[in-house]
Order: sequence, then structure tokens, then C-alpha cells
Amino acid sequence: MPLNKVVLPALGEGITDATIIRWLVEEGDAVSVDQPLAEIATDKVDSEVYSPYDGILKKIIALPGEVPKVGDIIAYIQVGAEMGSTAPVAPAVVESQPISQKTAAPRSTVQAPSSPQVVTEEPFIPPFVRTVIQRLQIDEKDLIQFTGKKAGQTLDKEDIEKYVEEQLPFVEKKKHKVSTALASPTIVPGEPAFPVNGEMSTSPEDVEKVPLPRIRKKIAEHMLISSKTIPHVTSFIEVDVTPLVEWREQKKDEFQRKYGTKLTLTHLFVEAIVAALKKYPQVNVSLEGDTLLIKKNIHIGMATVLPDGNLIVPVIKHADKLNLSGIAQAVNDLSERARNYNLKPHEATGSTFSFTNIGIFGSLSGTPLINVPEAAILGIGAVTKKPWAVKTTEGYALGLRDIIMLSLAYDHRIIDGSLGGLFLKFLKDYLEAFDASRPI
Repeated sequence: MPLNKVVLPALGEGITDATIIRWLVEEGDAVSVDQPLAEIATDKVDSEVYSPYDGILKKIIALPGEVPKVGDIIAYIQVGAEMGSTAPVAPAVVESQPISQKTAAPRSTVQAPSSPQVVTEEPFIPPFVRTVIQRLQIDEKDLIQFTGKKAGQTLDKEDIEKYVEEQLPFVEKKKHKVSTALASPTIVPGEPAFPVNGEMSTSPEDVEKVPLPRIRKKIAEHMLISSKTIPHVTSFIEVDVTPLVEWREQKKDEFQRKYGTKLTLTHLFVEAIVAALKKYPQVNVSLEGDTLLIKKNIHIGMATVLPDGNLIVPVIKHADKLNLSGIAQAVNDLSERARNYNLKPHEATGSTFSFTNIGIFGSLSGTPLINVPEAAILGIGAVTKKPWAVKTTEGYALGLRDIIMLSLAYDHRIIDGSLGGLFLKFLKDYLEAFDASRPI
């Protein structure tokens, strides 16, 4: 019976590889079409690889912790095999394929090609968790026995915290270390925040080394590419959004009853961004070598903070084809699933222009980094009440208005200050001319 390849599928524009987190089936298991085979992680979202065949999983090639590229072989399925079949894998077929020489993750449940199938009862321990175990000098077998986790499950930081809390109640030093080992480093209380007399302290208690999580490493790489390859220029403009704010406050309840989703200011800003990109398509571009790519579709990325503090950019595809209710439903759905870690890989790729709502954290403005390979990103500051000159039929008067600061960071290689300024001016005029009598 033939052995068919299982390859790492295409996961979306710009995603070239993925990390194997764990296998959900073992060698020798019967599998069916569209059954999840393995959990994988990309620099965007976590996902699964599904079986393209009915048959028996005969050989796992990409072990947990390895990073195959899109199109690489990660396993073999014997098609047409009956359930429970123990027919050996044909050596010639397997050996003719390039098997990864990377070191397997410790305590893997996958056996070596020449050894009999042995499934260990121990769970998978991610590299970061294993580092913390070693740093705290925890007995690995005791920890596994304490959690009761078996093969196919994963030890996480909550397991370590619970173990230290319940099993080591009198070891205060270890309690302190587990909290710092699993969080961001902090300055030790009582120690100066900066070096005294220009000298750095060498005490090991001053610093706690914490490995960056995978997603944070990917974010760091992406931001470094943006800052080093794109000459950023940022322009700012203040906007009176009083009519828009008041309209949203008046209509939000009716909107939710009619469309079954919440209405926020973000949805109205997205609507304005779409209008601005239609007016100035030269901003909806990217640079590829010496070629300018003007994007015909408008796919808007929205920076979203995850519960763990990391960042992801879900994409509102074909935003120019959506009305306000469609934008609201798309934004709310993507945001909710992003925060629940349920996005599909293609839903976080392919954006042509992005925005970040830094105002939700109280910031008045900022200078965001461009989401490569785009050419610009809009920063939306907090809405604040300010004294403002308002034009009336009798001249200007001073009033209390809802004011917001918009910042546009753009790639100065392809967008000059004039275009950046015109884009922002259009947004200002569009938002300030908002029709407060507009129906929902």
C-alpha cells in the first residue's frame, strides 16, 4: 500500500514556516480526512494541520519543536491501510526522503526510525518551561507526578506555579524566583534603578533572565525589520470628532438591536480610513525592490492586544466592500476571536494598510512602526474634552469639544510629506463633516 506525503500547508501570505507544537495522533493510529494531526504555531497565530487522506499515520518526520517550511514533508500516511495494521514502513520509501537532522524535543513520544514503537507516559515540556524547571531546581519527575499529566498533554507555567505553591511552601526563595521567572524582569526592591558612579552591579540578584516567548520574538524581529529598512516619517493632526462621538452615543443601542453587534468609534474610524484610501490610493501601496505595488483591494489590519500582552494584527479583508454594519461585524468578530486565540492564519495576513488605536490606553498620540511590507500606519489617540474654537454664523466661539490626535507614519521612500499631509487632512475633513442626522 502506498505511502502518501503530508506536507506543511500554505498558511497565508508572508508565512513561510511553522513550529510543531505537538502531535495529536501517534504513529500507527488510524486517521481520516480533515482530522487534526498536529498543533502548529506561526508568527501570527496557532493552528492545526489536518489529514488529507484516510489511512494509517506511519511515520512522523517533523518532531515537536522543529520548524519546517511550507511544503516540507512532516509525516507519511499509508493510504488504504486497515485500522490496526502493523505493516512496516518500506525502508526504501522513507530513506529516500530528507529526514530532518534536528535534535528532537526532550521526552518526545516519537520513536527513532529503527526502534520499536514506544509511547512514553510523560507530557510534552516546552523549552521555556523546561528552562524554568532547571532554574528552580525542580525535580522533573516529581512535577509530572504532581500534575498527573500524560502523553499528549503539555506542562505549562500554571503547573509550575501550583507545584511551588503547594509542594514547596517554605522555600521562599523559590517562590520569589518562580514569579520572576515567568514574568517580565523587575528592578530588585531597595536597589538603585541606575548604576551608581557609572558602575554596573554584578550581583546575580539584580537580573533575572527570562527567555522571550515565541510570539514576542517574532514581533521583535518584525519591528526590527520595519525600523531598519523603512525611513519613517510621522505627521500629526488634531480632529474635532464631537458630532461623530455624539451620534455614536445616541445610536449605539439602536444599532445593537438592529444588527446584533456593538457600535464603537473604531468602526467609524475604519469607515473614514477606507474613504481616505480610495481618495489617495498611493498610500495603499508597498515597495518590492524597485517596483511600486499599488494594491487594488483594501485590506485593513488592526493592531490587537492579546490577553497575554502580546500583539496580533487581524485583517479586515475587502473593507471597501463593507458598509458600517459590515465593518462593525467584521471588526468585532476578528477582535473577539483574536483575544480567544481562535484566528485562522490567513486572517492575520495580507493587510495593505494598518491602524493602531493607542487611545484605548489613554495615550494622546504616538509614532507607530509600519507593518511591513505596507507603506503607512495610522495611530488613533484618545478622545479628550478640550476648549476649542468653533466657527459659528457670528464668527468663532470657544466651546468644549471632543478632540482626537491622529498620527500617520509613512515610508518616506515612496510617500512624501505632501501626500502624507493630504491623507491626514482628508481624514480630518471627513470626520469633522460627519452627518449627525445620519440614519444607522
